[in-house]
Amino acid sequence: MRDMHAKPRVQAAPAKPSVPVSTRNVTISRGKKTRPESKEPLKKRRKKSQKALFVVIGVAVAILLAALMYMAWMPAFRVNEVTASGPHAESAAILGQTTLYGTHAFILPRNSLFFIPESDIRARVLDAHPDIEAVSIAPNGLNTLHLRTLPRAEAFVWCGYAIDTSDGSCYSANAEGLIFAQIAPEVSSTTEALRVYGPLEGQEGESPIRARLGYASHIPEALRFVKALQTLGADVVSFSLRDDEADARTSAGTRITYVLGREEEAAGIAASVFPQLSLNDGSIQYVDLRFSGKAYFKRAGEPAEEE
Repeated sequence: MRDMHAKPRVQAAPAKPSVPVSTRNVTISRGKKTRPESKEPLKKRRKKSQKALFVVIGVAVAILLAALMYMAWMPAFRVNEVTASGPHAESAAILGQTTLYGTHAFILPRNSLFFIPESDIRARVLDAHPDIEAVSIAPNGLNTLHLRTLPRAEAFVWCGYAIDTSDGSCYSANAEGLIFAQIAPEVSSTTEALRVYGPLEGQEGESPIRARLGYASHIPEALRFVKALQTLGADVVSFSLRDDEADARTSAGTRITYVLGREEEAAGIAASVFPQLSLNDGSIQYVDLRFSGKAYFKRAGEPAEEE
């Protein structure tokens, strides 16, 4: 018989099986809320950064250009006077001043110290005066520009197409054969420069100025050959170009002939022959150096001889 006073037995509930708890990707926050990670693609964020950088650079460039334009138009940086020195100084100064008039593309003043049209100034001065070799341009303060013109060096004078058809008019020429100035008649008759005769190339109109002597590629070597003959005692005063040959003549009228392009060989033959000849007294009519290793000469009134 059950004891009426006995406490009822309490049956414990069955324990639930334990579930493993994963700690992966669990963020423990201590007093602060974590910022959610951006889901915007990295490529898109880079494009935004690049775009912002381009905008900043563009703004900076625009500011610099605006500042440059402002300075270009400031009177303090505008050239209002051009001076010059050297040949044709007055004309060069006027040409330089007129070249500075106007603007570049209706935007920038041509006389701004920052935008001086140096190539245009040089071109105008050289075109007006072919006897000028070069033009140097330099600022002299903030409002003055100085031009310095340099003359061409005369290497010889051109006196016509052939020695027997020359009218006596002579023109200065440089070592490349460019004809650049006429010599006054009274100077032409007394000049000690080498007189050269030969055809011209590129002549426009009647004036030979700005034309070039034919066979221009041979001119430097031909001039050196003439100096070699003078060193050997031949008083060479003129030089004639014809086809592929050339004639050097002494003050006594002796003609020395050789083939263009063979100056070195001809000078070697001359060095072995000239000490035996009197080239400056008119006793020798001509010396022929056109043949390899041989020299032919003719005394006045005698048949030709081989040396």
